Amino acid sequence: MNRSLAVLLQAGVFLALVVTGADAQLPPSSGAGRLFVSVFLVRGSVAGSAAGGYGLFTQTLGDTVWTRATKSNVLAFGLGYFDNGLTRRYYLAAGNGVHRSTDGGKNWRILTSWRTEEILGVVPDPVDSAVIYAATPLGVFKTTDDGDTWERKMNGVSTWFIQRIVMDRRDRRTLYAATEKDLYRTTDAGETWSPMGSGCAPMLAVLQHPAMDSVIIVGGEDSGLRRTTDGGKTWSAVRGLEKATVYTFRASRDGSDLYTAGWKTGLWRSTDAGASWQQVWAPEGIDAVYSLFVYPEDARHILVGTVGHGIYESTDRGATWHYAGLNGGQVKQIELYP
Repeated sequence: MNRSLAVLLQAGVFLALVVTGADAQLPPSSGAGRLFVSVFLVRGSVAGSAAGGYGLFTQTLGDTVWTRATKSNVLAFGLGYFDNGLTRRYYLAAGNGVHRSTDGGKNWRILTSWRTEEILGVVPDPVDSAVIYAATPLGVFKTTDDGDTWERKMNGVSTWFIQRIVMDRRDRRTLYAATEKDLYRTTDAGETWSPMGSGCAPMLAVLQHPAMDSVIIVGGEDSGLRRTTDGGKTWSAVRGLEKATVYTFRASRDGSDLYTAGWKTGLWRSTDAGASWQQVWAPEGIDAVYSLFVYPEDARHILVGTVGHGIYESTDRGATWHYAGLNGGQVKQIELYP
C-alpha cells in the first residue's frame, strides 16, 4: 500500500476505503486524478454528493462534487490496492464482503461467501495478487486463490474480533493484527500468531513508522498510546494522549510528522517518532475523527475524515481548515490511488 502511494499521486487519484488492484491491463492514464472515500454510516444522506446514501465515493482532484462509485448503498469499512506495474486491483472492505474492481472502480465483484461477509479491513499481498488478507469480527481470513476460497487463520490468537491488519514494511510475510486483547504478529504469512504484550486493549489502530521499521505505535479504547522502538520487545507510554480513545494514525512519507485522532481528541501530531504528541486541531462540535490522510508529495496537505461531519482539509499543516464535503458521513478510510 505504501508502495502504491507514489503511483497514486502520479495519477492523481485519492481513495477512502479498502481498495486493491485488479487483474486487467492498466487503463491509459487520462491525466485527471480521482479522490476515493469510503462512507460507512450517514445521517439520512450525504450532503454535497451527486448520489446520496453511503458506500465508496470518488472525486476528481480539483473538483468539489462527490460521486458514489458503488451502484447501491454498501457499508464501506476500508480500502486496499494492488499494482505490479502490469495490472491493478482495487479492493473494498464492506459489510457484505470483499469487493474487487479491475477497471478503476467502475464495476465491482464480491469475492467472499456468507462466512466472511462483514469485512473491516482488506490487505492484499504486494507481490502475489492471488493472496489477500481480511480482518473480520470472526478473525483473520486469507485467500491464496484470488478469492475463490477463504480460510480462517487464527492459530495462536485468543480472541476473534480483528479490528485491523497491517503488513510489515520490510517483510510481506509479517503482519500485525489489532485485537480486543493485544497486538498479535505473524511472521509466516498468517499460519501462526503471537501476542506482542503491548499493554493496549482493546486495540483500534496500529502504525509502523515509515522510516524506522522497529518503531510501532498502537492506540485503543480509553488506553491512550503505547510505543515500541525495538520491534515489540519492550513497550512504553508516550507523552500526551496518555488516556484517550484513538481510532487512526497517519504519517508523512518521511515520517517527520505522525498524526493520530479519535473520540473527542481532535487531531494530534508527533515530530519525534511518536515519543510525544501535541494537539493540532480541536474542532468545536466534532466528537470523533475516524480517518486521516497526508499527501505523500506535500506533507502540509492533510485530510481528516470525521464521524457524521464529512471531510475537513488543511493545506498548511493544520494551521487552518476548511470543509471538504460529505457532511453526514462516517469516513472510514482515505487513500490516494491511480
